Amino acid sequence: MTPPTLRVVSPGSTMVSTAGAAIAVSGTASDNVGVTAVKWSTSTGASGNASGTASWSLQAPLLVGTNVVTVRAYDAAGNSTWRTITVVRN
Repeated sequence: MTPPTLRVVSPGSTMVSTAGAAIAVSGTASDNVGVTAVKWSTSTGASGNASGTASWSLQAPLLVGTNVVTVRAYDAAGNSTWRTITVVRN
């Protein structure tokens, strides 16, 4: 069983800094049996579903300080894979 392939396209780095109250994250996901969901969560307790699956996007709220945003893709066979982005909000 192969987990889905998950790629974060934007932002282009796994560590970013911003003054904004939210960060836009987007990317792609693929799998041989189909991606059924892309979900996100933050180290500060926020979570939700990304918009789209093969091509997805999300807006994650940020608190002042360090926020870790985790994006996870799920396939129809129950496999998952994840990526994280560390965002420092000034």
